[in-house]
Amino acid sequence: MKKNNYSFGLLLVLIGLLFLLLNLKVLSFNWLLFILSIGLIVSYFIQGHMGYLISGLVLLAISLVSLLNEYAFPGVNIKGFLFLWIFGIISLVLYGRQKSKGLLIFGLILPALGTYNLIEELAYGDVSWALYLLFGIAFYIIYIVGYRNSGIEWPKHLSLIMVVISALFLLSSKTMVQFKFWKFISYLWPILLIGIGIKIIYNIVKLKE
Repeated sequence: MKKNNYSFGLLLVLIGLLFLLLNLKVLSFNWLLFILSIGLIVSYFIQGHMGYLISGLVLLAISLVSLLNEYAFPGVNIKGFLFLWIFGIISLVLYGRQKSKGLLIFGLILPALGTYNLIEELAYGDVSWALYLLFGIAFYIIYIVGYRNSGIEWPKHLSLIMVVISALFLLSSKTMVQFKFWKFISYLWPILLIGIGIKIIYNIVKLKE
């Protein structure tokens, strides 16, 4: 209890000092949030209270997004990229503690979306193919980290589908292949589903043997 009271007291002192410096215009609000987030994360390591870690990581995400957008990339809107990446990392940290597959999926899908937002911000022309490629990479990592040891393969199959769709979008956007793209997709995805279903049935029959 004394240890908890000690660290909580230090946190209150830190908050008071930060707001005093804010009133004196020594610190901006974004820097105040950044320093406060570090204090909360340190408090978590002292007390082990999950509330400090979550609130510290959330404040760290908000402050880093604002600071980086202000100082490092003033001409480019990278807020979406940074928010999605930071919350993805938070999900992965929580996955490391709780081993929830949902957190693993969020932790890899969010950075994929964030990276696509940055590519879309910087690139010229249609880059929709990149979204499916990034999703394909994310789902394959999900398979490797969370599902391969248990023999569950749907993330790997979904990864392959995403990569194939990405390649088709890229070929279509570059007009390297002349065909009615969406009509082709309407025939492709049922065939892929049939193939995956046959593979699953084959695996089950093989295991029974």
